[in-house]
Amino acid sequence: MQDEDGYMTLNFKTRKPGLPTVEPASSSLWRVMALVLLFLCIALVVGLVALGVMFATQQNCIQIVNKSLPGTPQQLTKLSSQDLRKQSKEKDDFRHKNITCAPNWRLYGDRCYGFFRQNLTWEESKQYCINRSATLLKIDSQSILGYIKSRTSLIRWVGLSRQNSNKVWKWEDGSVVSKNMFELSENARENMNCAYFHNGKIHPTFCQNKHYLMCERKAAMAKAGKQL
Repeated sequence: MQDEDGYMTLNFKTRKPGLPTVEPASSSLWRVMALVLLFLCIALVVGLVALGVMFATQQNCIQIVNKSLPGTPQQLTKLSSQDLRKQSKEKDDFRHKNITCAPNWRLYGDRCYGFFRQNLTWEESKQYCINRSATLLKIDSQSILGYIKSRTSLIRWVGLSRQNSNKVWKWEDGSVVSKNMFELSENARENMNCAYFHNGKIHPTFCQNKHYLMCERKAAMAKAGKQL
């Protein structure tokens, strides 16, 4: 196009830059991902709140239980031990109330012990006890040893003997004397095949000698009547 002076005039039309276009499919994907993240955050918050509530409830329950119990765990353990000892004592008391010994016999544990001052040989003493449904005394524990020692200071036959000098010492029930209890005096000579008790020790002697004696037998139930 020419102007009045004959020059050519060029018309330039300015074009505005266009905005980038967004694909509809891409926009939908981002929205879905945003919703998923939102739901995950909500679920996490709900889970944390639930855990907090559970923890608080548990603490309250523990406090309620502790308040309802009559003491600390140590006190409860102590009370339990005391109850067991009390029950054991009550059981022993009940047992002792329901067993008895005949007159002139002494009750110790569940056995009756008789301390007699008849001067007899060992065989005569053995028969004396048999006639009373008893046996010559057997000392097989430290408690019985202490009890017998506290009851008598006299020389008394016990149910310990051997067949001859080469045999082992045995009680009347056939059991061998325990060396953990005591040792027989080493002054045993040939034919000293019977034993007596004196001052907490066992001594060998001749079976024909005469001494006092001790018998023992099982205690009877109180309702069974008097023993002979």
